[in-house]
Amino acid sequence: MEDKNIINRTGRHTKIAILWVAVMCGLTLHSLADLMPLFWNEAIAISETGHAPEGLLTFMMSISYLVPVCGILLSLYGKTRSWNILNGLLATFILLFNLFHTCELFTDFSIVQLPLLPVILIVSAILCVMSWKLTKQGQKE
Repeated sequence: MEDKNIINRTGRHTKIAILWVAVMCGLTLHSLADLMPLFWNEAIAISETGHAPEGLLTFMMSISYLVPVCGILLSLYGKTRSWNILNGLLATFILLFNLFHTCELFTDFSIVQLPLLPVILIVSAILCVMSWKLTKQGQKE
């Protein structure tokens, strides 16, 4: 019976890691979609100052890369309940971020982002639910 619990737990951790990878890939495609007009020699949005907002770029890099990588590491190598709780908190944070980011479609509509952002939001929601289920199931075991 113990072997079955270990296999189930490992499978849940792997599924959560795969969902983190899907979120990271979705956020990467989201960024690339805004650059696609360059292939047709079209203009892309550039700041009026001509300078990149370094703080915003650092924040977005953290959201789109560092948070998912931490989630992947926590889900694959975190074996204690506290690690699972931290993974759940990161998943909740990324879900809220993606929810607010998807809501921007209502104020600043982009047809290019329409197929991407809702899917990233759905994957983030599944990730969040599975992460908290893992925490609760780990508490029972």
